[in-house]
Amino acid sequence: MKIKLEDMTWPEVEEVLKEPNAVVLPTGCLEQHGRHLPLSVDTRCATHVSELAARKVLDEHNIRILVAPAVYYGETLTFKAFPGTVGLSLDTTTKVIEEIVRGFVSQGFANILIVNGHFSNTLPISVALRKVSTDFPNLGLYAVYWWVTGSEVIKKIRKSQVMAHACELETSVSLVIQPENVNLDEAVKELPSIPVSSKWFSGDFYGPRRLIHVSRRFPKMGEDAGVMGDPTVATKEFGEKVIAAVVDELAELLVEIVKSEEGR
Repeated sequence: MKIKLEDMTWPEVEEVLKEPNAVVLPTGCLEQHGRHLPLSVDTRCATHVSELAARKVLDEHNIRILVAPAVYYGETLTFKAFPGTVGLSLDTTTKVIEEIVRGFVSQGFANILIVNGHFSNTLPISVALRKVSTDFPNLGLYAVYWWVTGSEVIKKIRKSQVMAHACELETSVSLVIQPENVNLDEAVKELPSIPVSSKWFSGDFYGPRRLIHVSRRFPKMGEDAGVMGDPTVATKEFGEKVIAAVVDELAELLVEIVKSEEGR
């Protein structure tokens, strides 16, 4: 059975809507990821784990999860100074996501999960879903970072102390899903420069809880490679373990989302 919405005919979608189901919307961006990774990392990672999770749910639970075409553009002000980084404003990003979600709702989807691969999309996604939920309070509207699922396994097997951008995590996963676009010879270790201490904000996605929000740009200067972490320790083996852990938990989440519809 098909899981990619773009590959289906309208009669096929019509049949899916008669059964318990959900639709997944991967979101990412077109943004620099160091000298060693392509601009597509965020979108490709979110899409890859979404498709594997949808297939796993179908094979193991016979529940239809459709994966929509990814939103390839997001809010990218942080790395705007780096060539190739092209994004949308906060307002436009919010509106695009809102309109897509409303489109799913109008078609009859009651469970919508956004699998986000780009941290700066957080606010637009939150606002978009809140606006839709105001009009449709009984729908299942959800969002998750792909790297949050599987986090307990990832924290146990990681080598680097900081994983935030073009790091060990994203580089290792990219070695699995698009090795032809990874050049480890160009990988360098760079740690994020945060203006406050770790008591208030962690530069690591798996670090202590962030007590404040930090919003800043990273101008391209000198030898700045656009990395936050240590991609030099990345391996395909680590990437495979990460993907397996993420897909397992993402599939579990999707099953819970669909089954929760029975109680709404």
